[in-house]
Amino acid sequence: MTTVTYGPSKYVSFAFDNDGALIVQSTRTGAIGVVPSDKAEDARKALLPGSTVSNTSDGILKDLKDGGFLVPSTMDEDQLVHDRYIKRYQKNRLDLILMPTEQCNFRCVYCYESFIRGEMSPELVAGLHSFIAAEHRVNGLESLNVSWFGGEPLLAADLVLDTTRSLADYCRANGIASKFSATTNGYLLKPGYAEKVVQAGVRHFQITLDGTKHDHDKRRVDIDGAETFDVIMANLRHLKSTDLDFTIMLRHNFDPEGLRRLDDYIDMIQREFSDDPRYTTHFAAIGKWGGAKDDDLVVCEGRTGPQAIAHARGLAISAGFKVDLLENGLKPEGSICYAADPRSFVIGSDGTVYKCTVELDYHERNMVGKLHPDGTMDLDWRKLALWCETDGTDPGKKCNSCYFGGACHGAACPKEWMDEDDCHCPPSKQVIRETLPLVRRNFAAGVQR
Repeated sequence: MTTVTYGPSKYVSFAFDNDGALIVQSTRTGAIGVVPSDKAEDARKALLPGSTVSNTSDGILKDLKDGGFLVPSTMDEDQLVHDRYIKRYQKNRLDLILMPTEQCNFRCVYCYESFIRGEMSPELVAGLHSFIAAEHRVNGLESLNVSWFGGEPLLAADLVLDTTRSLADYCRANGIASKFSATTNGYLLKPGYAEKVVQAGVRHFQITLDGTKHDHDKRRVDIDGAETFDVIMANLRHLKSTDLDFTIMLRHNFDPEGLRRLDDYIDMIQREFSDDPRYTTHFAAIGKWGGAKDDDLVVCEGRTGPQAIAHARGLAISAGFKVDLLENGLKPEGSICYAADPRSFVIGSDGTVYKCTVELDYHERNMVGKLHPDGTMDLDWRKLALWCETDGTDPGKKCNSCYFGGACHGAACPKEWMDEDDCHCPPSKQVIRETLPLVRRNFAAGVQR
């Protein structure tokens, strides 16, 4: 009888929690496990690079084997990860980020957009429907994910409402799983309309609050320079008072000044929303994203941003919130940018097809095609390849030997791999020792809510 030897998976990371437990995670399988403190040291030794074990029939070693954290020495994990990765080319799914208008009623201090086009024409909306129908007819579409973006998408409120309804009806009639979401500043998500758009099918919203009223109203002003915080909060409170089926991810963009008052922001949203599981949190460092005011921005440099995100997530979890996107970023393909997905397209209000919502019209390489009113879409496959074909896993690249490769494949930001010699790692990976204990707490917070 041949003895099978096992060793640590290439794609495993681990970290100790404050109670001495060892948290282990695999970006190849997405599995997360917690080893009790009395067995943690044995588990850590078994997971060290170069370790081998043969008796995995019981105890903690069996648990690690069953969880995929210990794997047979003959297993080609890289091939398994690659096989999963290339499934993204399957054409039975479609992710669309739609810009019903490129105008905005806000003028946020860090915004990079230029607001050069108005509302999508009825002819192009009809072309969108025809395009989706053709995708289903030719490729057997099984899932459609529509994200309303802008500008401010609710400046085209009727278009968003009517198109969501018609696409949702089409998907139901044809057995296509569908999901509709909106990235909105929240100012126009008013009582009356909010009920209509949720019932039409938009169930997931990202709405930004950049701190308490004082900080938010300095950064996120309306087009005339007026304050916006009170209106947004009134809309959020109204939605909370309903029994509608929705989720709202409260996004908080921070800079070094905002970080000094992070506790005040957490206290505020805890009072307002922590008792409602429909409200979750997300944190992002303000960056120099190509806007006209980049030179005036003071941003968190280097690891300061990821470290601040981890700190903010911890505060939010302690305040009773579930932190959105935390576990997802550690799952297989969970940290791949949407722009690197060959089945993800951004469609501007004039039909221009982009890959990246940050670059938009600023670079010719991002304008990869055109959607026409007859429902046809022209695509430049050479430009698409710039965004979708990472070299991060080529021999000699740092991503080729990285435990986080199962989650990001070197494709966390394709814009970076074109512009820089090396891509930055995703924030969660940069602070993995802080992230894994947060995942454990976040799971517990979700169960309790």
